[in-house]
Amino acid sequence: MLRHPRLVSTAEIALFLLPFAAFWILFRLGPVLYGFYISLFRWDLLGEVTFIGLGNYATLARDPRFWNALRNTLGFAALAIPLIVGIGLLLALFVFGVRHSRAGRWLEAGFFFPYLLTVSVVGLIWRWMMDPDFGVLLIVLRSLGLGAPPFLNEPRWVIPALALTTAWWLAGYRMVLFRAALEDIPDELYEAARLDGASGARIFLSIVLPLLRPAVLFALVLTTISGFIVFGQVLIMTAGGPGRASEVLALYLYRYGFEFLQMGQAAAVGVVLFVIILGLTLLSFRWLGYESHL
Repeated sequence: MLRHPRLVSTAEIALFLLPFAAFWILFRLGPVLYGFYISLFRWDLLGEVTFIGLGNYATLARDPRFWNALRNTLGFAALAIPLIVGIGLLLALFVFGVRHSRAGRWLEAGFFFPYLLTVSVVGLIWRWMMDPDFGVLLIVLRSLGLGAPPFLNEPRWVIPALALTTAWWLAGYRMVLFRAALEDIPDELYEAARLDGASGARIFLSIVLPLLRPAVLFALVLTTISGFIVFGQVLIMTAGGPGRASEVLALYLYRYGFEFLQMGQAAAVGVVLFVIILGLTLLSFRWLGYESHL
């Protein structure tokens, strides 16, 4: 006689979740709440800690340097997020199309390889490639008769150059996400669409893209976070220059916290970044739909 499996009680479920919940509260939620707490104080490490309420946020609102960093961050994110997700999707479609060929796996490995590099290596490679005197990229462009400005020394071009560098670095991981999602689409759907006379573009828009919504949502949220907390490549490649043309919010936070020792104001910047990322994440869920996991 078959025995029905015993239902798991709420207490047992809570016990399974407790270790994860404890680590999440300790290392995720705790630092966020403590950062908001610090942002309510004048906390400069050299004097007394004084409660000032929303004073740090008022200081940010009056600081032109903060608004410049916010504009730079928004400009970088507006370029880098579509580039990373778009290039990742294009690479995934290409690799998926040649998956049965001998070179398919080598191409996929080559496209993914930049993601294995650390941000310091990526920053140094691209700073060398874009060097205004002997940069390989500039030499190649000029040899082709194309006007190649000194990307990292030109205020108009420095943010696009950083976005391109970041896309080269991170697009490979998004490719892997989309590649795995493409594998989950049944071949019968492609065959039925071809029998109905659907073109490649129609198959992509009506079958592939809708079924990729969960992967697109995950990639978009992940890339949004990366786009707004960009720091390492900016610090290594430009240090916020020329002038302050590439000083982003994360670099602004770092300087006020660890160079000027104004922890309260730095924490306020962190809260602003958190609110922006949270808002854009919720918009992504609203845009793509909560049901995208179905």
